[in-house]
Amino acid sequence: MVVVLALAGLVVGATLLGLLLRAKQTRVRSTASDEAADRIRPADLAAPIGETSGATLAAPEFGERLTLVQFSTETCARCPASARSLSGAADAIDGVRHVEIDVTHRDDLIRRFSVLRTPTVLVLDAQHRLRARVSGPISAQHARDLVEAHVGADRTIEGSLA
Repeated sequence: MVVVLALAGLVVGATLLGLLLRAKQTRVRSTASDEAADRIRPADLAAPIGETSGATLAAPEFGERLTLVQFSTETCARCPASARSLSGAADAIDGVRHVEIDVTHRDDLIRRFSVLRTPTVLVLDAQHRLRARVSGPISAQHARDLVEAHVGADRTIEGSLA
């Protein structure tokens, strides 16, 4: 009987620990800097085309209202699901775009944007300023909430300027 209770206690403890760790996996940090130095241009994320030193660059297209820049790697198990969630949330609102960047062989981007885990998502406003940074997997609901919060903030700013 004691063995059964001990095993049940272990199962309950492991389940609670797993739920706690899962809840802490995704971390969102908001930023509110308006400095031009904090702007990220599409060319900053451009991937070289070709192997020569004079290779041209292919830059992603940013959204008019909001851009979700997702850093992923080839071996990231949760990146495809996060990409689907972010794309769905971006497609639901005009002027919002999801851009996925594979940083598997892009040490320059890993260093510049301090990517410590994937997926990592940068939320950029209409002026390409960093507004939030999300690290960890993103569910569809979380992606929708993230987009609505930042598009809604832009509406408030636009409404106060009018």
